[in-house]
Order: sequence, then structure tokens, then C-alpha cells
Amino acid sequence: MPNTIHLEDFIGPDAPPVSVMPAYHTTLSRHDHDFYELVYVTGGFCLHDTGGAVTLLMEGDIFILKPWVSHKYVGNRVTRIYNCLFRADALGEALGPLTALPGLDKLFSPDLNESAPSLHLTLGERKTAVRLIEGMLLDLTDRPVGWPVRVKALLTSLLVEYARAYQAHVGGEPGEAAYSAYVAQAMSLIEERYADHSLTVAGIAAQVGVSADYLSRQFRLSTGIAAQEYLRRYRFARAIALLQSDMPVGEIAAQVGFSSLAHFSREFRREMGVSPSQYRTRDN
Repeated sequence: MPNTIHLEDFIGPDAPPVSVMPAYHTTLSRHDHDFYELVYVTGGFCLHDTGGAVTLLMEGDIFILKPWVSHKYVGNRVTRIYNCLFRADALGEALGPLTALPGLDKLFSPDLNESAPSLHLTLGERKTAVRLIEGMLLDLTDRPVGWPVRVKALLTSLLVEYARAYQAHVGGEPGEAAYSAYVAQAMSLIEERYADHSLTVAGIAAQVGVSADYLSRQFRLSTGIAAQEYLRRYRFARAIALLQSDMPVGEIAAQVGFSSLAHFSREFRREMGVSPSQYRTRDN
């Protein structure tokens, strides 16, 4: 059973049902909570497990979890995030109009099987999100005149920005939706077949039904990084999680898609600054 976290643990009795905090997530046990949780990743990368669906989180990602959705972070490379916790009643009269916006209709649906997807923001979208989140954090910390009203207004604005990003990245023009679908399929293939050391971008593109050049361009447009780098990060995040166990490093290398221990160790040291064995000793 997951641990349940309550919003009252983070807010005072006279505060609106909203809390914002910067956080460092390493490996965190499975948990759920009685509030909505908007997460914006500001640095690092890790895996996020929501009901058994494991995805890679990296800088620029934003997602929103419904209450009672069980999840956990996997991999002990430190990932920096902003957590925005809120209950629906914090939105007041704005809640009705928000539920009609793209993406948010799924978020506020009572069906737990419907969820608001994770988005990878552009640089401009990131600046807007950070400005709104940090404005909320400042008001919640300093409590200047009118802070409860402004916090609710900033939260509403942040959700509108999420809906606009959703419209731009997922529900835009037909051509845009098509390339987003190709990228989503490519991500799913990487997450399913990362252990296959022969997996290549060209092979992924062929399965998706587009050219490797086209997939590479659209992958970078959608995520900000190349498909090959996404595959690399996903493998490292999986390796970092496995390094918490007693599994031999050579076996870990094979399970995350490296054809040799030497190659894995060399690439791991380049990424992390230490060998896999040293990393295991340091973080366990």
C-alpha cells in the first residue's frame, strides 16, 4: 500500500489550500496524496512510475497528478523540481471554465484512468511557468497584502499556461499532432526496448513509419533533445535504479542495453563523474 500524504501537512490553518516548494527528488517510495500535484522539473533526470507506467523526467517537463494517484520517483540521481500542491476549491469560480480547457478536462475528470499528460516546455513556456511558480512561492513565504488572492490568481494562470502548452504540443494543427504522435510512439518503443543494445534511432524510425532524419528533427522539436540522447538518459536512469540493488554491475550493463561492461563504465563515468561501483558506494 502506498503512503498517503495530506495537504494539511504543508499549509497553515489560515492559508488557502495551495503550497509551493522547491524540492530535490532522489528515490522516493510509492505514495499518493489527497490533493492535486503539479510538478515542474528544473534540472537532472529520473524515472517516474505512475501506476506501473514508467516515463523519463528531465529538465523542462511539467505534469499534473490527480488526488489518490499512486506514483514514485525511481533512480537516485538528484532531480530538482518545483512542487505545486493544491485542492480544486483553491480555484474558486475559475474551476468551471478551467475544466473546459484542453488537457485540464482530463485533469478534473472524476475518472482516475484519465490523466493530464506530461509536457516538455519550450524555453519561452519554461520562463512563464517559472515566473508564475516563483511568484506563488514568494507570496506564500512573505505573505504581503492580498497574498491569498494573488496566489489563487497565479495558480489559475499557471493552469491556463499548461492548457496552452497542451494545445500547442498535443492538440494543435493536424500536422503538429501527427509529429507529436510519432515522437510519442518513439518514446514508447524506447521505454519498451531500451535493454536491446542493437536499438537505434534508424530502427525506431522504421517501426514508427518515418525516416530517421524526420524523426530526429521532430523529436528535438518536441523534447528539446535528440532521440539518441533520450535513449541514453533513459538507460542511465534505469541503471541508476538498479545500482541500488546487489545486482553485479556487468549484469546491470547488459540489462540497460550496453553490449559490454567497459562501454557502460566509460559512458557512466562520463555522465556521472564516477564509475558505477563508486556511484553505488557513494549513494547507498
